[in-house]
Amino acid sequence: MDQNRLTRRRFIISVIALSGAAGAVVEPGLFALSKAWAESPGRVDETVRRNMVRMARLLYPHDALSDGVYANVLEQTLSNIVSGDIFARQLEEANTALTERSAGAWQDLDLVAQIEAMKSIESETYFAAIQNSVRAGIYNGSAFWKHVGYPGPSKDFGGYLHHGAGEIDWLPENL
Repeated sequence: MDQNRLTRRRFIISVIALSGAAGAVVEPGLFALSKAWAESPGRVDETVRRNMVRMARLLYPHDALSDGVYANVLEQTLSNIVSGDIFARQLEEANTALTERSAGAWQDLDLVAQIEAMKSIESETYFAAIQNSVRAGIYNGSAFWKHVGYPGPSKDFGGYLHHGAGEIDWLPENL
């Protein structure tokens, strides 16, 4: 087999690796993040961080996930050597737009006003980039997997045939 040939699988793995979405999401406290956030090339200030964590939570709300999970997802993308600077600018742009639309502190608005401000920027490219990064980080992360009862990739325990294929206890019996 030719190891240098670019297969679909190798392409997908490369894209995931470069996107910063691969890897487990560790659940630290909101401000007990690793040094990667603070030392990333596209470092963002604390106000931007708080606003973007709030925006991430509003985009993909899961009560069982702490703010630290959302912060870690953003941190992982920022710490990526290839896309960190670009993502930092996108976070800054989103924060600036939300601040302008709220005439001050977006965090201080009520839930409905925060969502309305987000809706007003949803057609912007930076919004889509943040949304895609958060979606990939949340739903590819072990914290969310634990939340929904997904044990992880079947490869780790020999496949699903004898490990959970018939154990769907969360669906109603009469479907």
